[in-house]
Amino acid sequence: MNKIALILLYIALAHITLLAQTASEVLQQVIDTYNSSKGISADYTMTYDRNTDHGTIAMEGDKFRILSTDLMCWYDGTTQWAYSSMTEEVNITEPTQEELQMSNPYAALVAFESSSNVSMVPTQQGTYMLSLIPQASNSDVKLIQLFVGKQSYQIEKAVFVMADNSQYTVVVENYATGKKFNKNTFKYDPKQVPTGTQVVDLR
Repeated sequence: MNKIALILLYIALAHITLLAQTASEVLQQVIDTYNSSKGISADYTMTYDRNTDHGTIAMEGDKFRILSTDLMCWYDGTTQWAYSSMTEEVNITEPTQEELQMSNPYAALVAFESSSNVSMVPTQQGTYMLSLIPQASNSDVKLIQLFVGKQSYQIEKAVFVMADNSQYTVVVENYATGKKFNKNTFKYDPKQVPTGTQVVDLR
């Protein structure tokens, strides 16, 4: 579940408004763009292991919410509630800073900024492709390819190749910034999960 959450949230965060000349400038621009974007929402389609999942993402500061058929996750800055259709239960945790790198895209981007080899090349489809290869040999992610529109400078598609060679492809649509969310957006909503779902407090 954390692997999928990281991928989805990384995509939600990576809204590039300007492609800089160097890899480090690109990643710093991503972080700066997020800091100035306030509330963010987006729709996504993820394909992995011959499965397809559709969902929505909402983010604001270090808070986030993912809603889809296979995965639902809420984080209010302190507590995380995560539902998986595979386990059919909600797990409550208070993730550490290290654990947040697997679920919080801001923390993940800061880590990638200083620990990845990055290259950027134009493609024939009117997009730029930004490739990130983590330097750590024990990284869960082996390669990230971000496809950025030349005109919009927004993430249109991303491909994640994991350490076990599994691959996740995410297509992003309806990306919007400046959203205003109420205080309950990033807290667990039992109405979103199937009736009778067990809640396991792991704090």
